Formats: sequence, structure tokens, C-alpha cells
Amino acid sequence: METSLIIPCFNEEGNIDTLVKKCETFLNDQKNQLVLVNNGSTDSTEKKIDQHTHISNILKVNVKKNEGFGYGVLEGLKMASGNVLSYTHADLQTDPNDVLEGIKLVKDKNDYNFFIKGKRVNKIKNNWSILDLFISYSMTLFESFLFQKFLYDIHAQPVIFHRNFYKSWISPPKDMTFDVYTYYLAKQKRYRIRRFPVNFNKLNRLSGTGNNETLKKTIKGSLEHIISSLNLRLKIK
Repeated sequence: METSLIIPCFNEEGNIDTLVKKCETFLNDQKNQLVLVNNGSTDSTEKKIDQHTHISNILKVNVKKNEGFGYGVLEGLKMASGNVLSYTHADLQTDPNDVLEGIKLVKDKNDYNFFIKGKRVNKIKNNWSILDLFISYSMTLFESFLFQKFLYDIHAQPVIFHRNFYKSWISPPKDMTFDVYTYYLAKQKRYRIRRFPVNFNKLNRLSGTGNNETLKKTIKGSLEHIISSLNLRLKIK
């Protein structure tokens, strides 16, 4: 089974070496492919990725202008060679090795109608604030009501699916509602959805800054997400 893992990297120069190191077990299987997307970075992320492209099953995709997390994933998917496709974050708050656990849930090589997604556990132990928890659970309620499907822990990673699912997408969003789109569409198509426990540690980021570094950014990001979700709901049935 050939698996491609797409990881968009936006200003992650200080995390790339550790990220690739963590992916060693995944890369030891030559059927696996790691697609590192320089997602319009303004730092030395592209140069750091270039230092690892001598590894035969690492592919670099370069995006000149950052248009959002979803856009970075989509650009990586265009170049990916695997029949099984997956994506996750580059900031080390998620462990890229989680994809190996997720793939184990694919029992039948002829099963195309699966959708596998992490489920973040031990949130307090993983340094989630009360505000983080409130926003996460609030988004579950909001998105579930908006899309009339139970959508929980929407931004948990990794996400794993067959190439056939990817081929069915129509105008997917470029921003963080990309996670909402894939999750909702899998439910709409009645795919076999499997969730498995993963840790998402807020303190594991070695370098760079996230969207939730300050209260102001957190509130701004949440409002932008709500508006984007409303726009997405108008586009899809």
C-alpha cells in the first residue's frame, strides 16, 4: 500500500530537521512518500527542506504565496503519488508518526471508502488552556449545527483517505475550513469514519508562532473560521 503524507510548512525553518527526523520510521518503508510543502514561507523553510530532498522518498513542493493551510495541502496532493493520502501539521504539536497508527486501521486493501482522523486526547496534560478547550468544544457545537452532521474535534490530525475520495472533491476551501470540508464530505458520502487517539501538545513547537499564541489572535482566528464556515456551507450541499 503506497501512502503519501503531505505536510504544509509555513515559516517552519526551526522545525524542519526535527520533523524529518521524526518521519524516519515512515520513510524507512520505500512505498511511503513524504511531501513537504513550502507554503509561501518568508523565512528559510525552503532551504531547510532542500537539505533533505536527497532522501529518495521525500518530495518538495514550493508554493510562492501562502493562501492558507488547505491550499498547501491541495498543492501537495497534486504531486503525491500514493493511493492512500494523508496530511498533518508541521509544527510538531502533532506527531507525524501518528499516520502509521492510522494506516493500521485500513484492514482491506480493496477498501476505498474510508476516512481516518485523529482524536486528540489528554488535552489538559498536553497543555491546553481553558480557552483552548472552550473554543474546541464551541466549534464542535457550531459546526455540527451548521452542517447538520456531528463534527467533533475537527482540526485533529492526521487525516487519511483513499485517492478516490480526493478525486471527488469540488472546489475545496484553501483555509483552515479545509478540515471541515473533508470531514463533512466523508460523512455526507457515508464513508467508514474511524477516529483514533492522538496527543496534541501545545508546548512541543520548537520554533515559529501559531495562530493561538495570544488572546487577540485566538479570537480573531475563531471569528475568521466562523465566517469561512458560513461561506463554505453556502457552497456545498
